[in-house]
Amino acid sequence: MIRPLCLAIISCSLFAAPLCAQDFLNRFDHFTAEVGAGFSFPAGVYNDHLKTGFNFVASAGARFDSRFTLTGDFSLHYLNVKRAEQIIDNNAPEISLGSMMRMWSLTLNPGYTAIKQERFSLYLTAGYGLYNRRLLLAAPGPIAIDACDQFWGVCMMSGPFTKDSVTGNLSIYKGGYNAGGGVTFGSHTKFFIETRYHHMFSPKAATQVVPITFGIRW
Repeated sequence: MIRPLCLAIISCSLFAAPLCAQDFLNRFDHFTAEVGAGFSFPAGVYNDHLKTGFNFVASAGARFDSRFTLTGDFSLHYLNVKRAEQIIDNNAPEISLGSMMRMWSLTLNPGYTAIKQERFSLYLTAGYGLYNRRLLLAAPGPIAIDACDQFWGVCMMSGPFTKDSVTGNLSIYKGGYNAGGGVTFGSHTKFFIETRYHHMFSPKAATQVVPITFGIRW
């Protein structure tokens, strides 16, 4: 009596296992995520103030069907500052602030797959959310004059007998948007190449960055 019962349980388990696996895959089909990194290029007036940098991105969200998604996107960009414009002493030699601009964003992005094949797809995305731009100043060393940058609105003073001091708003929170698209290669785990345009509504001039990102998408 026990042996037939055990055989029946084993048979049912073997039959149910593929159904559970298929149910898990079906649930995963309604979820999408990606992670990647690449290069960030300044755009607009920031071409004169920033160098090419690098970026990191991550996103996750819902896949409604084979073409439409809605994700929460995080992006992080680091770009070196090109120069500091001194306004205190025009005869003084140029002093680089050794600075770096860091910008991150949290946005809600709908996405649409315009071309979908078995191992290739082309998608478009755009979104709006919160942006933060922060100027990271390197230690200037002992200098005897004030170094200021009118574009960033930041001044830094240092000297052999004074402690380093900085004035100006180094960190700004504003709204912004991004738009772009990319291509994917593969079936379930996909390799993607993507470019977007990021626009932050910062004071004086909108902060504009165009990243090219490489990564993995599920």
